[in-house]
Amino acid sequence: MAKMNVQKIIMPIMKFVNMRGIIALKDGMLAILPLTVVGSLFLIMGQIPFQGVNDAIARVFGPDWTEPFMQVYHGTFAIMGLISCFAIGYSYAKNSGVEPLPSGVLSLSSFFILLKSSYVPAKGEAISEAISKVWFGGQGIIGAIIVGLVVGAIYTEFIRRHIVIKMPEQVPQAIAKQFEAMIPAFVIFTLSMMIYIIAKLITGGTFIEMIYAAIQVPLQGLTGSLYGAIGIAFFISFLWWFGVHGQSVVNGIVTALLLSNLDANKALMATGNLSLDKGAHVVTQQFLDSFLILSGSGITFGLVVAMVFAAKSKQYRALGKVAAFPALFNVNEPVVFGFPIVMNPVMFLPFILVPVVAALLVYGAIAIGFMQPFAGVTLPWSTPAIISGFMVGGWQGALVQVAILVMSTVIYFPFFKLQDNIAYQNETAAETV
Repeated sequence: MAKMNVQKIIMPIMKFVNMRGIIALKDGMLAILPLTVVGSLFLIMGQIPFQGVNDAIARVFGPDWTEPFMQVYHGTFAIMGLISCFAIGYSYAKNSGVEPLPSGVLSLSSFFILLKSSYVPAKGEAISEAISKVWFGGQGIIGAIIVGLVVGAIYTEFIRRHIVIKMPEQVPQAIAKQFEAMIPAFVIFTLSMMIYIIAKLITGGTFIEMIYAAIQVPLQGLTGSLYGAIGIAFFISFLWWFGVHGQSVVNGIVTALLLSNLDANKALMATGNLSLDKGAHVVTQQFLDSFLILSGSGITFGLVVAMVFAAKSKQYRALGKVAAFPALFNVNEPVVFGFPIVMNPVMFLPFILVPVVAALLVYGAIAIGFMQPFAGVTLPWSTPAIISGFMVGGWQGALVQVAILVMSTVIYFPFFKLQDNIAYQNETAAETV
């Protein structure tokens, strides 16, 4: 009966996870990882958080010494919306088994059709042949995602249903594939033009601006709230307990929003106004990568420590030795599947509780001013604890990570002892037979 109830829960979860759109979203957002990680490094180099150092460099290299670093930032982090639009359209077609390049190209083109083709400065007349770059980055990323998914779906359906221009077999495949894209391209561009017209009539703006106001701003507020932080922490572990890669699923859904929060914080930092009073966001990608998955999803550091130092059973002593090194780099599949945590009722509560408490600790540390809102370097999720905390939050970030790891040990220990005693008794009984 219990098994049937579990199946009822896990089947819709797996159906959702394996949807083409969700897979395309996850794969597409991975494409911007090098831009966000490396681009943020150049932003930090151009916005050193010590005014005395900035002044000293300016005296040597002049007041415009930061300009080359910001140029890199504007060509990487600041265009993540554009890149994600192309990558999502590309990934959708690729995962559907059709030629992916035209899908990415059509997605990008549609995104531009839905933007204004002129720029109106705060003062003065519109400048033709210019587009506001603000929509290329975090501010336009939700619109870019929607465009990539819709264009990818439309293009894929046309190709799969063979509603295309077929060229003779003698025509090279590279050319024939481009002709195949012409009918879906005409339909996609026509729809994009109609949406542009409708959005302009309704709001006076564009579809991307409309999506930003109606969807992205509320979602950023939700993910950036305490409830959003708790929800992210909860669902990563909740899905993992069922054997679903919770981090991958949740990342695919919230990464765009968390990066948008981070982009807004970086803009505040560039003007010297990075504070909660000025509208800085608490929950960003660093919040997730550097604090909610320390030692892996569920923050199983405490469980590994208990296995290494307090296990009576041979099973868990051996597993502790195997799991210790991967845990340093936030990889805990040996624990999740080897302990196991998946479908283990004893470990459900601590596996859910520890990351939720961690979210409360980090959120509280920023809310009371102990840590500054994150706007600096974006690190790979595999960066070891303490190092990652120091790099994204200074010594305060490292100290918060230490507190999280201690908390993890305290919460996991009694549940581990219960599981260890069961394993030890089974081993003793087996040896006496």
